[in-house]
Amino acid sequence: MFSMQFSALRRTTTFRLSLLYGLLFALGTIALLGMVYLRSAGYLTRRVDGILNTEADALMHSPRPGLRERLDQELTLNGSRTNVYGLFTSAGEHMAGNLDALPPALLQGNGPVEIAPTTRFPASARLIARRLPGGEILVVGRDVSQLQQMRAIITQALIWSGVLILVAGLAMGVILSAAPLQRLRRLQAVAQDIARGDLKRRMPVSDRGDELDAFAGAVNFMIGEVERLIAEVKGATEVIAHDLLSPLANASLQLRRIQRSEHHDPLAIERVTARLDEVLERFRAILRIAELDVRQRRAAFATIDLAEVIGPVSELYQPLAESTGVRLLTTFEAGTSVEADPKLLFEAVSNLVDNAIKFGGSGSTVRVHLGPDPRRPQIIVEDDGPGIPAPERSSVLQRFYRGERNRAVAGSGLGLSVVAAIVRLHEFALTLEDAKPGLRVVIECHPVSGTGIL
Repeated sequence: MFSMQFSALRRTTTFRLSLLYGLLFALGTIALLGMVYLRSAGYLTRRVDGILNTEADALMHSPRPGLRERLDQELTLNGSRTNVYGLFTSAGEHMAGNLDALPPALLQGNGPVEIAPTTRFPASARLIARRLPGGEILVVGRDVSQLQQMRAIITQALIWSGVLILVAGLAMGVILSAAPLQRLRRLQAVAQDIARGDLKRRMPVSDRGDELDAFAGAVNFMIGEVERLIAEVKGATEVIAHDLLSPLANASLQLRRIQRSEHHDPLAIERVTARLDEVLERFRAILRIAELDVRQRRAAFATIDLAEVIGPVSELYQPLAESTGVRLLTTFEAGTSVEADPKLLFEAVSNLVDNAIKFGGSGSTVRVHLGPDPRRPQIIVEDDGPGIPAPERSSVLQRFYRGERNRAVAGSGLGLSVVAAIVRLHEFALTLEDAKPGLRVVIECHPVSGTGIL
């Protein structure tokens, strides 16, 4: 079980990043301590070599007959446990001092060498050699065990710091990865429920606002859209089966009567054609909504003034309003710009005005105007008709939905669905409010960036 959990942990990005940062920090620490080691060891070694060279030069310039006594005196004064002295013949035979044998490395070069502990000098020593004018070899050395201990301490610090940093990075990676992994498993469990068909489930979102929350929010929005589309398809299927069956069956019956009749009645044919036109109108609206939901019309987006949309809509529907006894009042000012498809936005506002005139009835007033705040561009269409009850305001945006009070009014029940699809395409907001009396429909747009209106 632990190996499976660790296997899952080590595959997380947080664990890998923590381990990577720990490795980089360990390498940095090792590099820093290594630099300290090299500089410190080099400095102490050069200092020791300088002292040895000074002592060797002083002994070389001392009187030759008294060199042995001088070496014995140095060993007596400075101690034979700290300093090394040796005097050898040109053939390498011991003459004086506490160094028994001449190291071969001293004869191969002029540089200092280090030797291991011996019986007479039980510590590591650093030696230099000088050849005297008479051919004898003078060796001067000093105990460097402390230098070696310092090297060992720094080396151990390098090793243990690297190991501890890697272990700490590994532990931190496990700690930091455990919580995201648990959240990921909860997301996976919800995703499995959604895959089984439970579209009511939503991804859990925390207060952290991290990348998992952003992903969960995006998935929740997607599932909401999928749920909405499936509900619309289901509702559309049921409504099509209910509402279109009657006109199609009626048209089929009348066609059969015309087929059996010896004389073709033009009025009967006209009634059949009207029935079929009604069906075709509904299917055109369905295809129109499907076209908008595909979202392939964003290439026609441009910066437009909302006055260029409201003005033509008013001119188009003013005759219809007058013929039905409805007052159509339009007020707007130029200067409110948005990024939109002018044709689609014109279609949306036209549908809203058409519905307001149709359902408001004779004697009602329809107002079309812009919102009061230019920083929040709004298109508002309101009437003082019967309105829509609050429980039905979300339902009327679904395809084919028609309230009981509107059954007697001709229509396909797709007008507001087309408006909602256009609003979704533009990523605007659509709100249905109570106008007291009547209905107020608000399309909240986004201002054009860079125009100074924020």
